[in-house]
Amino acid sequence: MRPGASLASRYLPPALRGLRYEVGDATELASSLQAGAPDCCLPVPGGQEARDGEWVLVTFVVGEATTAVAGHVCDHGEGLELAFAERDWCHLLEFVGEGCPASVPPPSEEETCRCRAAGARVLVVDGDVALARLVSRILAKAGVDACIASSGEEALDVLRRDGFELVVADAGLPGMSALEMCRRVRSDPTLSHVPVLLLTAHATARDLEAAREAGADDFVPKPFRAPELGARVVGLLRRSLLPASS
Repeated sequence: MRPGASLASRYLPPALRGLRYEVGDATELASSLQAGAPDCCLPVPGGQEARDGEWVLVTFVVGEATTAVAGHVCDHGEGLELAFAERDWCHLLEFVGEGCPASVPPPSEEETCRCRAAGARVLVVDGDVALARLVSRILAKAGVDACIASSGEEALDVLRRDGFELVVADAGLPGMSALEMCRRVRSDPTLSHVPVLLLTAHATARDLEAAREAGADDFVPKPFRAPELGARVVGLLRRSLLPASS
């Protein structure tokens, strides 16, 4: 059995679900966000399938602008809602505050539901080969082509040589720390545009603030939930102006 195969059989999720939240203009979305602000929640759009407890990728479409964030479906007794992490809610507020700037063309309804980033190349950086392979297999279900590096030093060399659209790195890398790797990515003009997502076992406010200051774009707590990881990776790829599907 390959390293990580038994883990994958337990934790690989079914195909990730994509939901579409479409409004006429920025004012309408701002009003919805204001109404849902106390709990960072929005109602599940009518006519779209969702299950209590699942993680989904929510694509917001405002005219010709689009963005995407991970959402958690929950039932508070008054029907299904989409709950968002505070950092994702802040992203939506910034999106509205900027007037929903033009971006890549919004994905079609079919592309939204597929919730994939086919053709994207992601570098997985982890000193634990079994976990790196598990993460790669999770991303493969979203159509992502994942390669593996075992250290921050190797990751920087591979990034400069081959180029990738996203980096997923374990926060506890051997040798060069993940935070130092982030700093070097951000300071390199050829790499500074590449989003970095950290897998971290330390999710205190201080740790997360240090990660943001180092240049990390997002994080997923360990032990991670495969659907959340998939939703956050695809969301970052779509927000970095990668085409929504091939």
